[in-house]
Amino acid sequence: MPPPAQDQLYDDESDAMEDVEIIHADFKEKGNNCYKTKDYRGAIAQYTLAIEIAKTEIDQDSNAATSDLTKQLASYYGNRAAAFTMLLKYREAIADCDEAITHDRAFIKAHSRKAKVLTTLGDIDGAIIAYGKGLIHDPNNASIVKEKDDIIRIKNRFELAKQCVIDCASVASSDKSKRKARQALAQIDLVLTTCTAWNDAILLKIEALSLLNRVDEAYALSTKLIRLGMSSNSKLLFLRAKCLFAQGCLDDAMKHLRQILSGDPDNKSAMMLMKALRSVGRKKDEADKAYKNRNFENAINLYTEAIELCPDENSGAYRAKLYFNRATSNANLRKHDQCVADCTRAIKFDDGYTKAYLRRAASYLVVGGVKDCEMAIRDYECLGDKVNSDEQKRDIQTKLRAAKVQLKRAGRKDFYKILGVARDADESEIKKAYRKMALKFHPDRQASGTEEEKQKAEVIFRDVNHAYEVLSDQEKKRRYDSGVDEQDLDNPNARPGGGHDHGGMGGIDPNVLFQMFMQQQGGGGGGRGGGGRGQSFHFG
Repeated sequence: MPPPAQDQLYDDESDAMEDVEIIHADFKEKGNNCYKTKDYRGAIAQYTLAIEIAKTEIDQDSNAATSDLTKQLASYYGNRAAAFTMLLKYREAIADCDEAITHDRAFIKAHSRKAKVLTTLGDIDGAIIAYGKGLIHDPNNASIVKEKDDIIRIKNRFELAKQCVIDCASVASSDKSKRKARQALAQIDLVLTTCTAWNDAILLKIEALSLLNRVDEAYALSTKLIRLGMSSNSKLLFLRAKCLFAQGCLDDAMKHLRQILSGDPDNKSAMMLMKALRSVGRKKDEADKAYKNRNFENAINLYTEAIELCPDENSGAYRAKLYFNRATSNANLRKHDQCVADCTRAIKFDDGYTKAYLRRAASYLVVGGVKDCEMAIRDYECLGDKVNSDEQKRDIQTKLRAAKVQLKRAGRKDFYKILGVARDADESEIKKAYRKMALKFHPDRQASGTEEEKQKAEVIFRDVNHAYEVLSDQEKKRRYDSGVDEQDLDNPNARPGGGHDHGGMGGIDPNVLFQMFMQQQGGGGGGRGGGGRGQSFHFG
């Protein structure tokens, strides 16, 4: 077969060059279609093919470097930069923008895109420079002028937020500190709407959230940065340590601080916090040991010392735990007012602390006044929205019903109050209180009183005996505590809120009851069983 003529070879080569141009334009079009359907990886693949083919053509034709093909190549890089941006591959996007600008310095869109990516990353100064280079080629471009002004305002907002966080440490008032932290958070949120990947801004937000005691949000945000590869950043680790301590995770907080000090032994902030947390932990351990040994007074003192050693007011859940433990110690000593106060402090630091709500409600009910019962009901109702399991919800509903029964009874005769004992008083305390009150108000002790004083003492004496009759009988006491009405306590089938009216006091004469009690206690006496006034009685 004879070789083809020379002009035929030239024509074939020309056709091949046209095919190459068509091919890279086709790949660019396919990339655009992928981009429109949000298949950004597919778009990158197609744009890459277009770039490689266009670069090959430029390398083969020296005249192509000054032709429209270089502008086409710049546009391919620009398109691929846009796809990289959508996949949050910002460094690759910046590199493609630089390539686009290299092939077409007047490519305004590439300058603008680079500036926007730099803004997203928080490189505000770099973005300003990028916009400036674009304006060299198009000084009257209103869009670029506006974008440049916008990021200057972003920079100012960031500096203001930084200053507010710094000021939080210097202001004396807690309210002023919170106000500064809220101002910082508001500014940084505006910054992050544009600079979504600015790690320093995210760190500043974590700090502001911590200052506002929103530690769960702060910790979640810090985890995001850890996953982005900042696991060795000392500032981030320090903020996470503070969050963990505030959440009550002392050991995990210490691990983070040790990690900081292993890489930076001279880090003063980490060292100081480490010492503070170690002191708090040791003191809490001492308090826990005292509590387990039932040395509640000592436990209260040690928990108080641990609270005072907490490094700052943003110690959240850990401080709440200390207050709750102190509250439980107070409850064991029947110091229910102090218990309520400590539970309230615990809830202030940790609004979701269900144990503190339960302990506070129980102490309110032990105190037993109308207002106290109402406060207990409020706590149980609040807990209904804070517990998740069905079992917990049922338990709360049971306690809520009991509290409502006690509220109903609180306006009636209170046998515990009559004897002057707490609702959790044991048998010996009830006996001791009864003896004291019965001796004080026994009719034989009222001989020198006026007729009015004698009548008042007789009523009290009757009430004291009635109270003891109920509270010394375990079955009647159980019914009374469950909310059975006073007149139904002798009825084994009575239920809380029942309506049976038997009247009277259970059929036992108060003088007879008193005489029986004194005989059991070894304090013998005489007198007739009818219990009329004027009888003789010998007090042991």
